[in-house]
Amino acid sequence: MQMKAAFAVWNNRIAPVFDVAREIRLVEIESGRIVRERDEKLPADSGHEKGRRLIALGVDTLVCGAISRFMLSQIAAYDIRVVSFIAGDLGEVVRAWLSGDFSMEAFTMPGCCGAEARLSRSDPFEKKDHHVGRHRGCINPRGGKRTARTAFKHKQEHDMAKIAVSCEEPGLDSQIDPRFGRAAGFCIVDSDTLEFKYVDNGASQAMAQGAGIQAAETVCRSGAGVVLTGYVGPKAFQALSVAGIQVGQNLENMTVRQAIAKFKAGEVAMASAPNRMGHGA
Repeated sequence: MQMKAAFAVWNNRIAPVFDVAREIRLVEIESGRIVRERDEKLPADSGHEKGRRLIALGVDTLVCGAISRFMLSQIAAYDIRVVSFIAGDLGEVVRAWLSGDFSMEAFTMPGCCGAEARLSRSDPFEKKDHHVGRHRGCINPRGGKRTARTAFKHKQEHDMAKIAVSCEEPGLDSQIDPRFGRAAGFCIVDSDTLEFKYVDNGASQAMAQGAGIQAAETVCRSGAGVVLTGYVGPKAFQALSVAGIQVGQNLENMTVRQAIAKFKAGEVAMASAPNRMGHGA
């Protein structure tokens, strides 16, 4: 059996949000082996344009990160099988998919699906017998009857006690770094105990473009349900929103500790739109 699978890619990882993904790894498989593999570009933002491009490339299955319900419905209109809310190193995901030992628990984005859905050894090569459009949000690749979740419910699925604060250096008394995309790093703080871990964001700082999306993936992988920062660009904001992460903006000239206290006091309004245009936000 021959098939083509498209893996949404960003920096050699599964792209965290398919809605803004611009590149795929196209893998052609025959008799359980890769016969051809190449990178292809995707058009920007429009689900119908993305769907037409995937169909033109002969794609049977799309493996991606978070995807909004609207984008999912547009891709489903082309009868493409969607396996969504997947995270991890691109090579590892492709190898697991090929082997038929694709564990949703091992590669699922934080806060999504858990161990409810798995693919059996034959699943990656089975002919699809369901319409993805009948499902919402996280897709059971087998077309099972379990209740699917939507991206918009993920704000309840993430650990809401975990707050990611962009900061200049590790520590609760560090100053907030107002640049979400190019922040030095993030303090991932337990709002109840104030225990924290520091996540470096150096990879985003070195990027000419796309720093905001890279930073959004970093936050998503941390399991945080809330971001506190200064300003966020449109693509980073979309990536965080689709992943169900709430965003508190316009927090500057204060420490991480002060921002957390302000949030706990109910003095931080969650944003409904980005507050900065341009690269690196």
